[in-house]
Amino acid sequence: MIRALLLLSVVLFFCRDSFCAVPDNDQIKDAKILTDIIGYCSGDAAYSNIDATASSFQKASFWLSEGKDIWYKFTAQKTDINISVTGKTSGTSTNTLIAPLIAIYTYDGIKLTEMIGSMVTANNLTTAYKGGLIVGTEYYIRISAEQNSTGTFKLCINNYTPPTKPGQDCATASLLCTKETFSETNITGAGNNNTETAGSCLAIESNSAWYKWTAANNGTLTFAITPTSNTDDIDWVLYDLGPNGDCSRLIPANAIRCATGNGINCTPSYFVTGLNLTSVDISEQSNCPPGQDGWLKYVDMIEGHTYALLINNFSSGNNGFTLSFGGTGEFEGPKTEIQIDKNSLCELDQSYTFSADLDNSRTLDWDFGTTASITSATGPGPHLVTYNSVGQKSISLKATNSLGCSVISYYNLYVAYTPEKPIITASATKLCVDDVLKFNTPDVKDAIYSWSGPDNFSSSLQNPEIIIRGPQNAGDYKLTIQVGDCVSEEAIFNIPPIPPKAFAAFRTDTDFSLKYVSPTTITFINESVNASAYIWDFGDGRSSTEINPRHTYTSPGNFNISLTAITDNECSNTTFRGKLVILKDASIFVPDAFSPNGDGINDELNVSIPNLKEYRIIIINRWGTKIFESTNIFKNWDGRKDNQDLPTGVYYYVINGKDVHKNTVKKTGSVMLLR
Repeated sequence: MIRALLLLSVVLFFCRDSFCAVPDNDQIKDAKILTDIIGYCSGDAAYSNIDATASSFQKASFWLSEGKDIWYKFTAQKTDINISVTGKTSGTSTNTLIAPLIAIYTYDGIKLTEMIGSMVTANNLTTAYKGGLIVGTEYYIRISAEQNSTGTFKLCINNYTPPTKPGQDCATASLLCTKETFSETNITGAGNNNTETAGSCLAIESNSAWYKWTAANNGTLTFAITPTSNTDDIDWVLYDLGPNGDCSRLIPANAIRCATGNGINCTPSYFVTGLNLTSVDISEQSNCPPGQDGWLKYVDMIEGHTYALLINNFSSGNNGFTLSFGGTGEFEGPKTEIQIDKNSLCELDQSYTFSADLDNSRTLDWDFGTTASITSATGPGPHLVTYNSVGQKSISLKATNSLGCSVISYYNLYVAYTPEKPIITASATKLCVDDVLKFNTPDVKDAIYSWSGPDNFSSSLQNPEIIIRGPQNAGDYKLTIQVGDCVSEEAIFNIPPIPPKAFAAFRTDTDFSLKYVSPTTITFINESVNASAYIWDFGDGRSSTEINPRHTYTSPGNFNISLTAITDNECSNTTFRGKLVILKDASIFVPDAFSPNGDGINDELNVSIPNLKEYRIIIINRWGTKIFESTNIFKNWDGRKDNQDLPTGVYYYVINGKDVHKNTVKKTGSVMLLR
């Protein structure tokens, strides 16, 4: 009892804040895969490093201490990544992490290499940025906190192709060519003219970013501006500058939407703002007028019109945000796709022909990735390229139109040769039902494993395991491995026939619920199935391999009997039966006293009458009331009635029965119950 209480206290000591034991992604080898990495934000307190442990790696470049870290990983789809971790930013926040830390790495299973970018922290909100990622490459995210802090946090991540860094004035606005979601960090300052929006609902800029685009068609426009910090106050103004318009048309009459509400201080509060399809207002004023929620009515864009968007962060702090677009309207930009012909695929002399359609592009600039025979080229092609090494290659194509608008397309190519036919080994080939069959095949870098086999078996694991259920698991198991587009020859491993499971069962010509006197001969009747050999253990040190043996017990005792049934494939199943009670002699014995006090000695009224075929005992008290009754000689009276202890005193028994020779057996008497 004391030991159990100590164990419980240890568990309670280490289990806190509704978490217990280290997180699943406490170590880099167990990094949690992030698949939603474009414009993703979790809810508050969705992630945690509670109960994490420090890893064996040194602290990251921007960290003061290592802390208790956890790990995530993702495959880059674009070149830039923006990650934010929101901890306890206010007294009412459900996030509890203090001073969060973020770092980005590559990892080959041995060497950890930090991808140094930037990290900014303010009010327990930390944002990390890294550009120049290689599309198709796997990266690791390490999250920790200073001073060994642990707690819950909100995680946001955006993998994107960045536009040109926005200027703080309309004249230096970033030109947007697509509606791709992107993030900005550390937008500080209002440029050379902080009153460009005068006459709109925003009089003076604080920390501003300007964007422009041209509508490629008539269609709706929606967007959402999500500040990195939910305590930042975002204002914005959208201008329609007309056909091929420029910043000279930046006048109040062309400000078609404007929002300057101070949502973070309103009730209810809000911090995301933009255009949606359900709102009807076209302007929201400063402070907190009734009905304002940060959202304005969508815009019907007009083909050929130029639009300018100012995003202004009134707050001073992180000053970052993510901008995402929606609606049926598109932005005017170059459109092209990478086309590839794979020549002599998977052979030693393989090559690749790249081409693209100029479409509405003025220039095309190619980058064919590492170890390419030509690293770059211009124009639509075709461009013939070979590679002097295998592995992942990231091909990019930058298309630029006459407006100076650029779009980058990516193609992930895995250069490989046909893998060798895999070698399969197995843990065993002589198998029984309930065995675990373990397959093994050598590791091949970047391989995809494809197994198939009997009973609809399939697996993508390198070394799968199968629980044998029966004959249906026998047959040919097949494996191919694929590296890139190259598939190996099929390997086959045969599992020979598996016998049905043996079931051991038997009965005897005598009833085990009786007691016998030695010597007694018992006939054992085998009722096993699917077996070809048998091993009997009679419990007295003797055994037999006969199908239906007869065995004589010559000594008194309690005997447990077992039968093991064996198949042709040496699979076995064992059944047990006991206890067979053999008495020393044929005398009838009923004790004259017993003491049910729990000391393990004479706690029950134990009746010994050998060779009975029928048995019935009744216990009555001195007033003739029935206290106990049983027809099983092994079910003894424990001195209780209706689960209540009876008092010390004299009780009477009546025993009736018949022996194996059909003779009547009757015995009466008294017994003293002692407490």
